[in-house]
Amino acid sequence: MSPNILIIPFTLAFIFSVAARKEKTIQISSLFFSLLGGLAVIFYAAPFVFHFQNKWIDSWFMMDSFSALLAILISIIYIFSIIISLRYIGHEYEEKIITFSQYKMYFSLFQAFVLCMLMVVLTNNSLVLWLTLEGTTLFSTFLVGLYLKKTSMEAAWKYMILCSTGISLGLLGILLLSYGAHIGGVADGNIFSLSYLMENSQLIPENIIKLAFIFIFIGFGTKVGLVPMHTWLPDAHSKAPSPISAIFSAVLLNVALYAILRFKFIADSAFLDSSWTNSLFLIFGFLSVILSALMMLIQSNYKRMLAYSSIEHMGIILFSIGLSPLGAAAAVMHMIGHTFAKSALFFGAGEILIQWKTTKVPKIKNMLHYSRYTSMLFMAGIVAIIAIPPSALFVSEYSMFAQSIALHPIVSIFFFIALSIIAYAMLAVTIEMIFSVDESGKRIDMKKERWNITHSIIAIELALVVFLAWWFTTLGAGRIINHIVETFIY
Repeated sequence: MSPNILIIPFTLAFIFSVAARKEKTIQISSLFFSLLGGLAVIFYAAPFVFHFQNKWIDSWFMMDSFSALLAILISIIYIFSIIISLRYIGHEYEEKIITFSQYKMYFSLFQAFVLCMLMVVLTNNSLVLWLTLEGTTLFSTFLVGLYLKKTSMEAAWKYMILCSTGISLGLLGILLLSYGAHIGGVADGNIFSLSYLMENSQLIPENIIKLAFIFIFIGFGTKVGLVPMHTWLPDAHSKAPSPISAIFSAVLLNVALYAILRFKFIADSAFLDSSWTNSLFLIFGFLSVILSALMMLIQSNYKRMLAYSSIEHMGIILFSIGLSPLGAAAAVMHMIGHTFAKSALFFGAGEILIQWKTTKVPKIKNMLHYSRYTSMLFMAGIVAIIAIPPSALFVSEYSMFAQSIALHPIVSIFFFIALSIIAYAMLAVTIEMIFSVDESGKRIDMKKERWNITHSIIAIELALVVFLAWWFTTLGAGRIINHIVETFIY
C-alpha cells in the first residue's frame, strides 16, 4: 500500500478548517483528523522503523526506516500540539487576543504546515522535496506573524526572507545535481529520483556533486538553523504561538536536516568516502554549539533561551553525524530524545505565558508558588534537555563524546566546555523564575494553577525521555538505530 494515502486525513483537516464557520467545528475536525491522520502514519510507518517491512519505493514516494522515523515523530508531536492548541489558542480567543479569522487561520495553516513536513520525508522526488520544504516556510510564516504585532510581523518577514532565500539555494543545488545526472547518462525520468540517484551517484561528475552539495547544505542548513545561517530562528521561535514553537524545534528542524542527509548519502556514495561531507558537518556543528553557549549567557527571555538550545542541539546532531557511523547512531538517539524534551519545554513555556503573560524572565517571580505543576515539569524538562541522567540525551551525548574524544580530543574539550556553559545558563534562568522572590513586596494577583491537559502531555513526553534512556542501551534498540543509520550514512 502506497504511503500517498497518508496525506488524505491531513488534506481533509485543512479543508474542514478552511470551510468551518464555527469555533466548535474547527475544534472537532482538527482533533478528529489529527488523531486519524497521526495514528494512521504511526501504524503505517512503525513496521519500517522496526524492520518488519522493507522500504517502499515508487516514482513519487519512498519510505525506509529513516523517513518512517521522521514521519512518526512528526505525527506524535502533531497530535500533542493540536490537543494543546485547543487549550492555548482557545484561551487566546476567549481573551480576545486573536479574532475568529485568526483562530481559523491558525488551525487551517497548521494542517497545511504538517502536511508539507510529511511530504518532505515521504517523497522520492527531489523537486517535490524542495517544493514542500518551501511550503513549510510559506504556511508557517503566517503562524509566526499570527498576532499581527510589530515584533511578530518582523520575525515572520525575517523568517520568510532568510529561509526562502536559503531554500532557493537548495533548489539551485538540486538542479545542478540533476544536470550532473543528465550529462552522466541518467535517463531524464530519473534525474530527480532520490532513490535512483542514491544507487547510481557515481554516474554524476564529482565536481558537480561538490558544488551542488554546498548549495544544498547552505540552503537547507538555513532551515535547520545552523550557524551562521541561524538568525531567523530565535525570533521566529520566540514570537510564534507556543505549540508552533514546539513543532518548529521538535520536528521542523529535523525535517530540514533529513533533506540534507539524503543528499549527503548521494555525495558520499559518489566519492566512495564520507570524509568531505563529514568535515562540513563537524565544522558547522561545532560552530552552532559554540555560538549557542555564548548567546545563552545573555538571555532574559525564556522562549529565546529554548530557541538557542535548539540551535545547540542541531549542532550536536550535526557534529555527531560528522564523527563516524557510531556517532551517527548517537545522533539518531539525540534527535529522538530532543524531539520529546524540547516540545515538552515549549508546551511548558506556553503555560507560563498563559499565566504570567510575559516571556521576560525578570518579570516572573516565585513561580513554584503560583504555577507549581508547570514549575516542576519545566524544571524536569530543563534537566532532560541538558542531558542529566536519567535523560535519553545523556545516553546520546555520552555516546557522542566517546567517539569525539577518540577522534578529536582537543575539539572535545571545547565542546564539553560549551555544553557546560549552556547547562549552567539554562539552570540559572529556570531557578530564577521558579524560586526567586519579588523583593518589592508587591502582591501578585494570580490564582494558583490547576492540573490540565498540557501538564499531562508534558508528563507523558518526559516519561518517554526517561524510558528512551533505558531503551537506547538495549541490543534491540541498537539494531534498529543501526538500520536507520545505514539509510543515510555511506
